[in-house]
Amino acid sequence: MTSKENFDAVIIGSGINSLVAAAVLSKSGWRVLVCERNATAGGAIHTSQATLPGFTHELLSSWHPLFVGGPAYTELKDDLAKHGLIYKNTELPTGVVCKSGTAILSTNPEVTALEFSKHGDKESWAQLMNEFTPKLDLAFGLLGADLWRKSSLKLLRLARKRFGNRGLVATGAELLEPAAPWLDRQFNSPVSKALLAPWALHNGLGPDDASSAFITKVIGAAIAYGGMPVPEGGGIKLVEALNKIISNAGGEVKINSDVVKINLENEKATGVTLADGRTFSAKRAVLASTTPQALYQELLKDAKIPVGIKEAADKFRYGRAAIQIHLALSETPIWKSDARMKDVAIVHVLDDMNSLSESVNASNRGFLPIRPTIVVGQPCTVDPTRAPVGKSIIWIQLQENPRIIKGDLANKIDPGDGSWNKERLDLYADRVLNQLGEEIINLNSATISKIVLGPLEIEAMNKNLVGGDPYAGDCRIDQFAPWRPLSSATGHRTPIKNLWHIGASTHPGPGLGGGSGFLVAKRLTKRKFRGQ
Repeated sequence: MTSKENFDAVIIGSGINSLVAAAVLSKSGWRVLVCERNATAGGAIHTSQATLPGFTHELLSSWHPLFVGGPAYTELKDDLAKHGLIYKNTELPTGVVCKSGTAILSTNPEVTALEFSKHGDKESWAQLMNEFTPKLDLAFGLLGADLWRKSSLKLLRLARKRFGNRGLVATGAELLEPAAPWLDRQFNSPVSKALLAPWALHNGLGPDDASSAFITKVIGAAIAYGGMPVPEGGGIKLVEALNKIISNAGGEVKINSDVVKINLENEKATGVTLADGRTFSAKRAVLASTTPQALYQELLKDAKIPVGIKEAADKFRYGRAAIQIHLALSETPIWKSDARMKDVAIVHVLDDMNSLSESVNASNRGFLPIRPTIVVGQPCTVDPTRAPVGKSIIWIQLQENPRIIKGDLANKIDPGDGSWNKERLDLYADRVLNQLGEEIINLNSATISKIVLGPLEIEAMNKNLVGGDPYAGDCRIDQFAPWRPLSSATGHRTPIKNLWHIGASTHPGPGLGGGSGFLVAKRLTKRKFRGQ
């Protein structure tokens, strides 16, 4: 059955990149169709009262600093507000509890300076901010630039003008430095190091990985300046507002619409076919928010694709698996080591930077860590509407998990066939909650409902999160920046005319920012349409 409707663009998937692209195109007069295979739109934004009525959880992505601080929000802000989107923020975005003590990173510079002063690192933090802040425009420019366009050369020329040839070479080395040696050089206290080191995990990197120092600086500065914003009522409010921008312009977001083929005519993308046989045409463009393997091995399996690109897609790697634990609490958490942590949006709980390094490396080799780094999200500190009055929720993310279990460093969990079955998942979740219970002393008594999502459940919720990888692809340097999505590809363009590749598997990578969707939409609307 062929649809009688004609669209300017059809977008596969309804994650943040797809919805941003659709909204930007819609505001430019394009009629856009977004096809989502699941029963709800939003991709990794999945808001649900999944434990008990009145407790609003984000079952995958939760925090929006990249979006609020990015160009997509700047362009769409007024329209989003018009459709009811309200962002809430906090002065206490992040903190750490480790063996050597506690610390908080605040959006108030005086509070942060006092925190680092307690640990003998006030001058070290000040030096970092004084040296890195003037580079922030270049850092965010690098992460937000379309690296395969001539316009990106402006960024290189600006950097060369600012730093000179030698300074530019030195900056290149700085971009590649791992976080661990940089933190050891920059800070004295293990608490200061533990406060910052886990943030590279949120971009899929460990402290020993190349470029993890750069990512740590970027995220640290972004949090210090921008906090930890979330939509009031949950991420679904952003999805609904973007959907309204699209529908008000005559576009549509179709759920339960699984695209199984990209239709081609004369080696040009002309639309899509759904699993139920429906087809939709796209006069100007098709955008695919997928993994490279889903795009080239499935949606384009009958197309003539250059051998080099097919081989690169076959070799595309996925990273460590994620686990999430969602708790509904009868009261607010009571933190043993530092009562202030009850007001902090995201608290990392770990032994120290060495335990972080050990856990990441163990996971990379297939082993369960003994004491993993626990990301403790407390959304009610920013948006109290997420739970009934007097109650609370906790969002726990674990990022140091093997996709296939080969062993357990604690020698407590039998790896069996290596899969994350319910028994192994529950045993590991108990390990994490027991560890966290050492710090949140009422964790066990206050928990009235719990949901544990392992790698299998996470992939089932979002096809792009292969093996539970929350970043839709390994983010180490050979699969990042100009080499994302493929070493042999050219950014978001594909070998097929009018077909564009977006999503977390493409530059600028994962995170709730909408960067790739925004880049492609702006590229399409800034040029006269003459094919490719």
